[in-house]
Amino acid sequence: MDTPVARTVRRLPVVPLPLPREALLSWLDHVAAECELDRVSMAGACGLLGADEGAARVSAAGRRSAVFGLSDAAAQRVSAATGLLVDEIQAMTWVRFAGTALPASAAGAVFEEKFSLVKSSWIDPVELRFCPGCVNERGGRWPLDSSTPWAFACLRHGCYLLAACSRCREPVRAGRVRLGHDRCRGFVRDVYGTVQRCGSEFRNIVAPPLSDVLLEDLQELLFERLQARGQEMVSARGVFADLAAAAEFAWFLATPDHLTGADAVVRERFAVFSRRYPAAPGRNAGRKDRVACDPLVRTACLRIASQIVFSADPQKAAMDLVDFAARPMHPSVRPLHRAWLKRPPRETTPRMARIVSTVRVPARSTRGNVSSAAHVAG
Repeated sequence: MDTPVARTVRRLPVVPLPLPREALLSWLDHVAAECELDRVSMAGACGLLGADEGAARVSAAGRRSAVFGLSDAAAQRVSAATGLLVDEIQAMTWVRFAGTALPASAAGAVFEEKFSLVKSSWIDPVELRFCPGCVNERGGRWPLDSSTPWAFACLRHGCYLLAACSRCREPVRAGRVRLGHDRCRGFVRDVYGTVQRCGSEFRNIVAPPLSDVLLEDLQELLFERLQARGQEMVSARGVFADLAAAAEFAWFLATPDHLTGADAVVRERFAVFSRRYPAAPGRNAGRKDRVACDPLVRTACLRIASQIVFSADPQKAAMDLVDFAARPMHPSVRPLHRAWLKRPPRETTPRMARIVSTVRVPARSTRGNVSSAAHVAG
């Protein structure tokens, strides 16, 4: 396709190569900035858009977005236009995590199924976390890992990743901001009460320091598991499935008292969440969807989850939160019980599957005789 945009791309000495683990939208926006083009024009020139496709194809979370993976034909088009290898192109999409953070079936699923698999895997594809130091070093380019709940800290710069401007709390969303070129578009009030644009440069925002050794070790392990290939993927998938189930367990039942030793920023954020949605009998049914929750709240849940999953006896460790094996069922467990009846955790290993099964078995007081309904826990 010989268009002015395509000719502009061909005049570039070298199409910028993706950084290790870089997200497709990050790379696309970087190339577009180099060519002084908008994203949609750049996507057309790079072959990401077919003749009848538009901006939705290169959005962060549209059900048919290219971020969830490309067909063989589309990947070949991009390869021909840019010189990138097909494997490099697919590695910038969510297909990269099929078999680790996502079920293995995500690799061969149609777009709508990929979207559902991502959303049901504790992931919000629009969410973006970043390290200000890395924004400086990488020109605003960001890895796909940063859109997952499994990335919460930058070990290189020793800080927590940010999901919002620390000055005005405006959320940072994948596909809506170019970290290396844009300023925060949120609003703040000055000392006189006047509302004005925040305008903070993302590379100059201060991120909370990380000193929690437990979370440092967990982050290193999760980054390692995200890169697993071959036979190692089976073990990695079990780790992610178990942690997701244990984190949901903590999300429903934990309190700030379960965060002994955590950094203050994590404890405080979880304390705010707990005050808003108390984990008390009859009151925690209103806890919001875990995907839409504050990222540091999910980090707190992951911290608690890791102490369950990697303990010598996960069932005993989980009992520190509540006696979930009591019959009749403890009232505080009922919201989790209902959630797991509706959407049970999948692909957990036997260590966490035992906990999931115990929670899902109906209590006499809520669902009749246990023995007659034990098949629900299968």
